[in-house]
Amino acid sequence: MIKTPVCIISADNKPLNELISKRILSVTVTDNRANAADELSIVLDDHDGALQLPKRGVRLNCLMGFKGEGLHDKGDFIVDETEWSGTPDQITIKASSANFKSNIKEAKSKSYHRKTFGAIATEIAQNHKLTLVMAAALKAIALSHIDQTNESDLNLLQRLAKQNGAEMAVKKDRLLIFTAGSAKTASGKDLPTITLTRNSGDQFRYSEQDRESDHTGVSASYQDTGKAKREKVINGDKGKVKHLKGTFANKAEAERASAAKMAEIKRQMAKFSINLAYALPEISTESPITLQGFKAEVDKLKWIVEKATHSYAKNSGLTTQLELESQV
Repeated sequence: MIKTPVCIISADNKPLNELISKRILSVTVTDNRANAADELSIVLDDHDGALQLPKRGVRLNCLMGFKGEGLHDKGDFIVDETEWSGTPDQITIKASSANFKSNIKEAKSKSYHRKTFGAIATEIAQNHKLTLVMAAALKAIALSHIDQTNESDLNLLQRLAKQNGAEMAVKKDRLLIFTAGSAKTASGKDLPTITLTRNSGDQFRYSEQDRESDHTGVSASYQDTGKAKREKVINGDKGKVKHLKGTFANKAEAERASAAKMAEIKRQMAKFSINLAYALPEISTESPITLQGFKAEVDKLKWIVEKATHSYAKNSGLTTQLELESQV
C-alpha cells in the first residue's frame, strides 16, 4: 500500500505561504535524546531568486506523518542559520530547539545546600518559564551541597543528571529529566515497544566494542567526615577501572555517580543503526526496540533509541533513520 507523506511547516504560528511551501525540497528533523538541541533543516528551491533569506529568530514548528494516519508534532525550533548556495540556487534554513536559545545557557554562580534534585530542577524550570517533567524517584534524590561556579543552568542540570543516572532535555517548553536507558517517559510512564525486522529497513549496521579492552568498573571518591579522610567506592569489577574526577560529598552520591557511569559504559558497548523502508514519525528517543530476524546475539539484546532522524524529501517521501544502543 502506497502511503502519502505529509510535512507541514509553520512560522510564528502561521502556515508558510504558498510561494515558500511549494518550494520545499527537503525537511530533516533530528531528535537527540539529551544534552544537545534537536535540529531542523529545510532546503528550498530558489532557482529564480524569488525567495528572500529568512530572518534568524523565527519560531518554526514541524508536523510529519502520512495522510489518513494523523500527524506527529516534531517540535518547535528557532532559526539560527541561513545559507544561500548554487548552482542550482537553494536556500538552507537551520534551526535548533526553541528553549535552547533562552538564557538557560548563560553562565552564573550559585550554591545549593541540602536540596533535593527535584528542588533544584524546579527552581531552574520556574526561572526559565519551563514546565518540569521529572520522575518522583529522581526528584527525591538528596544532594548535600552543589556549587554552580560560572556555569549555566543547562550545564548544571546536565552534570547533576549524569551523576545520578539520568538524562536531561529541553523540548516544547518542558524541562525533561528522566532515567537514562529506562524506556520510560520523563514522568515515568512506559513507552510502547516497537518491533523491527530485516524487512523494516534497507540498510543496517551493528557494532560491538571489545569488552576486554573497555573499563570493567568505575570508582568515585568521597569525603568521609567521620574519619576525616577520602574514601573510594567501586561499581563493577576490579581490573581496568575508570576513576571519576572530583570528590563527592558523601558515599551515597559517590555510589550513584559511579553506578551511573558504569551503566553508560555498558549501554555504549553495542550499537545498531537502521534506515527504515517506511518512516515511523511517531518514534522518539528512549523508545524501546525489539529486533527480530537479525543475528541471534543482536536479537537477544534489549535496544533503545538514542537518536532518531526523520526526513521528508520532495522526490523520495518520508524516511526515518534510527541509532540504537543496548539497554542495560
